[in-house]
Amino acid sequence: MMEKIFGLIATIGVVASLLVSSWQTRELTRQTAISNGVAGVSAMYNGMERLHQIESLIAAEPWLYGHFYGGTSLPDDEHQRVRVLVIAGMLADVVDYGLVITEASPDIKFYAGWRDYALSLRRTSPAIVHLIEERPKWWAAVAKYWAEHPEQCV
Repeated sequence: MMEKIFGLIATIGVVASLLVSSWQTRELTRQTAISNGVAGVSAMYNGMERLHQIESLIAAEPWLYGHFYGGTSLPDDEHQRVRVLVIAGMLADVVDYGLVITEASPDIKFYAGWRDYALSLRRTSPAIVHLIEERPKWWAAVAKYWAEHPEQCV
């Protein structure tokens, strides 16, 4: 009789343990999903902050705008050319980052902003096209994305 009672108590203990373990797993899954969502949004915010910093350089010198959004070719003046290429490199870094974080985070993978922006820059910024064609491994995510979407080329 005592053996049956101990067996029943042991069974109840195992069932209770399994229920608690199941609840903990469900909560961990929920908390992980929330954490991943927050991390994705944080990474997106970081990318946007980086983009705004680069665009503040362009806003400070409006003649630069055409080189990134207006299809203006690289300047002949060496000083201006270097300035455009340096900013283009920083902007390519930001777009590369945006493509990487969008692809890496399941919670923001749906976001098409960085992908659209990358394609838009290919159409409107000869400086960025020049840099990425010259050193595709430096901006591998952008180079790969452009190669996967050749129909968007002008």
